[in-house]
Amino acid sequence: MSTKFLFLFFIILFSSSKCGDTELLDYLKSFIQKNVPNELFVQVVELLRQRDHEFPDNYEKNKLAFENHKPMIKLNKGFIEDQKNYQDMQYGQELVSKNGCGVISTYNVLFHLTNNENIDFPGIIRDLENDGIILNGAFGTSMVAIRDYFLKNGFKAHGSCKVEEFNKIGEEHDATILTIYNNADDITAAMHFIAITKKDGIYKVHNNGARDGAINYTSLDDVLKRINNGKAKGVYLTGVSKK
Repeated sequence: MSTKFLFLFFIILFSSSKCGDTELLDYLKSFIQKNVPNELFVQVVELLRQRDHEFPDNYEKNKLAFENHKPMIKLNKGFIEDQKNYQDMQYGQELVSKNGCGVISTYNVLFHLTNNENIDFPGIIRDLENDGIILNGAFGTSMVAIRDYFLKNGFKAHGSCKVEEFNKIGEEHDATILTIYNNADDITAAMHFIAITKKDGIYKVHNNGARDGAINYTSLDDVLKRINNGKAKGVYLTGVSKK
């Protein structure tokens, strides 16, 4: 999920600061994470949420390309763990490999809840392109749109941007999708959606690198404390369960 346009905005906005170059750069790189409340950030994203678009229909192209990824998904026990390899699939005007973490996390949670090996991933992309994509894919997906997607498809779903509620949401739902700043001190590290599945009280993260996927977490608090070497910051969490 790209945040480059936001970073450039704040560079322009604060370019007249009297801080030294290094100090100014460090300040700008952490400004959003440290000064913009999660509630406000989510509201701004919702204002940019698209329900109409002008880019071509990607469904048929994506359907053909997705066949190439099914063997690796099978090796990964049904989950998509290798976003970087999805250069052949399109999300809006961007590649899934670049800004498709939201649709991938949606797929991974659906698989965990249904154990359906024939989930229509291109269909998920199409649905969120039609209601939820941000700036034609340049800024990924609306967090609230993903929550709405699960509600519309018959699941129980609850979203919150209050980090103090994350642990409880994780305890009360079968899976979650966590939206994070990858680095609380560096906005150029961008943002990411991560599917987190739960089984027998053990939490697993998906599509956040092989090392993270091999780690057992005990709670959402534990995930936030340890993921990305403790540098991440939570923005929004969607809890999902079967009804």
